[in-house]
Amino acid sequence: MKICPLIQSADAKEMSHQGELGFTMVEIAIAIGVIGFALVAIIGILPAGLNVQKDNREDTLISQDAPYFLDAIRNGAVVSNNAAGNYVYYGPQSLDFLTNYVQSIQFVYVVNGVRTSTNTFPNRKFPRLTGAEIIGLLSSPQINYSASDFSSNYFDTIATVRALSGPATEQNGQNSVMAFTYQMEVMIAPFNSFAPPTVNPSLTPDSNQYVMALYRNVEAYTNATLPQASLPNQPYRQAFMAAQGALSYNLFDVRLRFSWPVLPNGGVGPGHQTYRTLIASPLIQATASEDGVVGYFFQPQAFANSPPLGL
Repeated sequence: MKICPLIQSADAKEMSHQGELGFTMVEIAIAIGVIGFALVAIIGILPAGLNVQKDNREDTLISQDAPYFLDAIRNGAVVSNNAAGNYVYYGPQSLDFLTNYVQSIQFVYVVNGVRTSTNTFPNRKFPRLTGAEIIGLLSSPQINYSASDFSSNYFDTIATVRALSGPATEQNGQNSVMAFTYQMEVMIAPFNSFAPPTVNPSLTPDSNQYVMALYRNVEAYTNATLPQASLPNQPYRQAFMAAQGALSYNLFDVRLRFSWPVLPNGGVGPGHQTYRTLIASPLIQATASEDGVVGYFFQPQAFANSPPLGL
């Protein structure tokens, strides 16, 4: 009886080839080397990718916070006269949540190009600032903007702020150590015309254009004058002369410059963005009725025909 078929020579050769299909140690070493080179390249690129993601996140947070602060400054607060005839403001309580994010506000005074002094309003110490007080301090305008030495004599309003946007774990004062923090420098300057303070009739031979130029000149300069022959109608003349320099206290250039991140030593990183807008509104100096903090507030619902208090 035949138990198993005989192995032919062709079958033996095929079985021998099948035994040669396994990986040798040399092949395995080469494969590991190729994988190692690939991993080194991937690990080298990974930090750059993480930095790009971090930079995009920080840019997004700034682009979300900047419009909010611009709107909060533009809307100001309700200002009215108290029994003593002084301006007092009543801030909306909806802004009080800013006390969880604005850590401090500094006024850095620069005289002849050198920082001379700094006043700091800490949020968690006396006086504890309300949301309206924070906006009032941030809205402080430059009062010597039209001076010839303004470029070396001014003050900076600098707020240290934890991002209003971002993960829920970083909101309302939570995780303050790891939360993204930036500096916001606010500069508010009254309108200033760089045109000549006088109008030359020879440059505007048309009488209508000449009168329009005179009107613009009166609105731009507090010391503007109108020639007697320019406005024969006395009531109109009085009305326009009453609005001398109206643009300087009804139109303001507002700039917010963001620098980030705030480092543990108090410095700031390389991130920078600047937001700028014009606000057509009077800016009134007022005092809080509770703790006496003085601030400035835009009044978008009003138009001033005389310089407000403090300007």
